[in-house]
This record gives sequence, C-alpha cells and structure tokens, in this order.
Amino acid sequence: MLYHAYLDDSADRDRKRVVVSAAIVGRQDEWATVSRSWLTRLAEDGIEYFKSSQCDGLDKQFQKFRALGKEEGKRKAAQLRADLDAIIHGSRLMALGVTLSVPAHRAMMSDPQRFGPVPSVPYRLAFQQVIAECGKAMQNMGRGNVVTFAHDDTSEFEVLYRLYKDFKKRNLRYAGVLADFVRVDDKTSPPAQAADVAAYIISQFANNYVSDPNGDNLRRLRGRMHKIVNWLDDLQPYAKMSREDAPARAVYAP
Repeated sequence: MLYHAYLDDSADRDRKRVVVSAAIVGRQDEWATVSRSWLTRLAEDGIEYFKSSQCDGLDKQFQKFRALGKEEGKRKAAQLRADLDAIIHGSRLMALGVTLSVPAHRAMMSDPQRFGPVPSVPYRLAFQQVIAECGKAMQNMGRGNVVTFAHDDTSEFEVLYRLYKDFKKRNLRYAGVLADFVRVDDKTSPPAQAADVAAYIISQFANNYVSDPNGDNLRRLRGRMHKIVNWLDDLQPYAKMSREDAPARAVYAP
C-alpha cells in the first residue's frame, strides 16, 4: 500500500525555545476526501488557501478579517483553523510529530555516547526523526507498505532533500519503505496546508508545556496524535521506553 506523507515545521520566532516537525500520512483516497472538505471550508470564508503565518497576522488571505476589528478578526481566523484541524482529526489520516526543545538539543549534542552524533541545527534533527517515525509506522503496519514524502517549496527544500537522501543511505532498515521526496506548492495543496495546521497545533502544545510543565498539554497532545516523540525535557534512554513509545532508531545526517 502506498501512503503519502506531507511535512511541515513550526517553531518560536527566534528558534531558541522549541522546534517541531510534523507529518500527516494517509492513502490517496483519504487525502482526496480531506481535500474536498478542506476546500469547502475555506470557501465558506472566501479563503483560497491556508497558511498559519497569515492566519496569525491577519495578512494576505486573512487581511479581509481586519475589517471585523482586531479581536473579532482574530477569533474568526482561529475558528477557521480549528475547523480545519477538526477535518484532520475526523479523518483516517495519521499524524506524527517530533517536539524538540533547543536546550534538549544542546544536551543531546553534549552526550554523543548516549544519543550518538546529532545534527548541529535543531530542526534537522527533528526533521530526520519524523522521517524515521514514518518509516517505523510503515513497518509496524506490515509488509508491503511504502511512504512517499512531500514538503512545501521552502527556501530550505534543497537542504531537506539532501538530508532525506543521506538519511536513507545511513538507515537501511527504513530505506525500503521510504520512497520519493518532492516539493509541492502549499497554495494549491490542501494536504500541505494540513501539515501546516498540524505543525502549528503541535507547536502550541509544546510551547505551553515549556511554560507550564505541570500542566496537561503533552497528555492532551498525545491524545490527538498517532505518535509524538517528546524531546522537551524528557530524554529517557531507549531501554526505559516501550517498543511503541520509543523513538524510532536512526543514524542522522549532519
């Protein structure tokens, strides 16, 4: 069975606190159903495509909401995002995420005996780990499952493409289930927009958790996702985790 995964990232403004890599995975028929619902919901507000940065700033596609006043415009934009998130969670798509705090990344880099070599750029670690999680998910579902990846046409695409190719060479255990890695235009791709929404939602929970570790943000997030790899303040060795909960083992490209 061929699955299609769409990837996106999110982070705090200066990328000094938390970085997130998200993947939404599904079969082509499942994506077609979600895309129809997605476009219908956008059309209700006269929006051509969704982008979290525009939603937050009431910019470009969302600039028309400013006429409602700041508070009402923000509320209406947030409601649209919540409705799109509900479309994802009402579907059979599988959501995977990696949350990585920048301080945790520094701790991992300082202890190569425990974690092995990790990329010096935090997001490059989170990105490769979410690829590994998708590979592990394919294997857990049984033989014959393959996943292909798509990412929006960011300025970093060529870097991510190189990392993906290098990752496959370094991780033969997953190479057989990891297919293509292609770029898509997020303005015309509802699945890419869905990955944007997922990355944003994960990032909000992660940042709320960093602000309040005693809250239930991570528990609530885990209840919404197929799997979350949490590298915020929890860096347990693999041996202390169950097979399903442990991060997929990977050798990272620098």
